[in-house]
Amino acid sequence: MGFCFGGNLARGENPGLAERTPVNGEASLASAVVLTLALLITYKYCYHAAMNNEPQIIYNDSIRLAFSDVDETIAEVYSPAEPGMIEELSSFLQDGNKLFMVTGGSLARVQRDIIDYIDSSLRKDILVSHCSGAEVWGFDTGGDLRDAPFYSIYESIFTDDMKDSWRSIVRQLVDEFALRPHPAQAKTDFWSTIGHDPQDIMLDDRGPQITMEIVNGTNMTQEQRAAVDYSVPVVHGKYDLRAAIQHRSIELFAQAKLPLTPRFGGNFALDFAIEGVSKTTSIQTVLADVKILETVGLNLDDVNNPDELEVWGDKFGVNGGTDRHMSLALPPSVRSIDFRQENPAEFPKGYNIVIWNGKQHLHHGLEEYLQSRHK
Repeated sequence: MGFCFGGNLARGENPGLAERTPVNGEASLASAVVLTLALLITYKYCYHAAMNNEPQIIYNDSIRLAFSDVDETIAEVYSPAEPGMIEELSSFLQDGNKLFMVTGGSLARVQRDIIDYIDSSLRKDILVSHCSGAEVWGFDTGGDLRDAPFYSIYESIFTDDMKDSWRSIVRQLVDEFALRPHPAQAKTDFWSTIGHDPQDIMLDDRGPQITMEIVNGTNMTQEQRAAVDYSVPVVHGKYDLRAAIQHRSIELFAQAKLPLTPRFGGNFALDFAIEGVSKTTSIQTVLADVKILETVGLNLDDVNNPDELEVWGDKFGVNGGTDRHMSLALPPSVRSIDFRQENPAEFPKGYNIVIWNGKQHLHHGLEEYLQSRHK
């Protein structure tokens, strides 16, 4: 790694630059630009070289219960899990392990795109928390969805009138921002059939959560911003239509006295979720409930050893991610694996969150990790 100055540059140091002084105190702008570009390219090269030189993350043979995000961790958004992933998850379950999928997506999406592909004899060892912790469901010994959720914050809090008011406000937001809603679908299908206009969105009513997928509006151009008759705030240096809708929805939910929180999710989602509910809620509830644990063959002693628990996700950063809420529900020493190349500086402090350093990332990264258990 001599090219990288012993790895110093990959750690953010800048060897040699401070000592360099222009000849006769002068340096052309072109030379400065070339030097800057060279340093940036070198930094990028060395960063990835340093990542590749990190010890390979080894499969944890002690796992008994895995907590996993779904979108982009197990499958592409609004797309079925690939056959290789289904094979690895099935093998994981066949070995007696348990899988708790914790997602902002809907129960229907998880069933249709993942669980229906898993043999019915293995489904009894699966739990699903959908809509960001609003409900937790399980499966009976025959592999069928149970008749009722283990708990439902949605049904316990929201009356029929409140549910109607919520949906009326969403329709109002669509009208006020001149949005054109379309059914939820894979983003590539959306772009090919609908297009790239920021006001074309996906609208997904999941019951305990309603989600707007602002597929084209998280990084609006000046021309796109000028084409709408409302202000679009800057979020992390980008004009993000979600922020404008979020601010207005806060006002409307407060006026209607609805316990709802609009929050960013995934890469382009705006989730209207139940206030005070998160992925932390569902995990903590399940781990403290003996009856729920027994349905997947576990007891309280089984979930008290941090080495036997693990978290899989792809959005652990504090800026827009929600997977950190899984980590926050567990002892800090529990390993969480991030299958996205995120900035570790944005992770919650004191938690054992590591970035997967294999050849693949996102759902292909998790598949690669699970495949490593066979070696």
